[in-house]
Amino acid sequence: MSKVNVSVADDHLKTFSDVVARCRKAGMKVENEMKSIGVISGSIDDDALDKLSRVKGVAHVEPEGSFQIAPPDSDVQ
Repeated sequence: MSKVNVSVADDHLKTFSDVVARCRKAGMKVENEMKSIGVISGSIDDDALDKLSRVKGVAHVEPEGSFQIAPPDSDVQ
């Protein structure tokens, strides 16, 4: 399972909810719908990533970035 952010194509922003529904149908578990910026975030099985990228209205599928902060007592600060 991968956490992803999906960018909706500019020409599909007026039908944002339809794109969300198609992403769900492709196997995405939608966690956040950010219509104002054209982004859908959630998770999907790794073997369904390709299917998600081919959904009508999807411009890009990007893995969600992550970072880790060193503990306060670590040498690296």
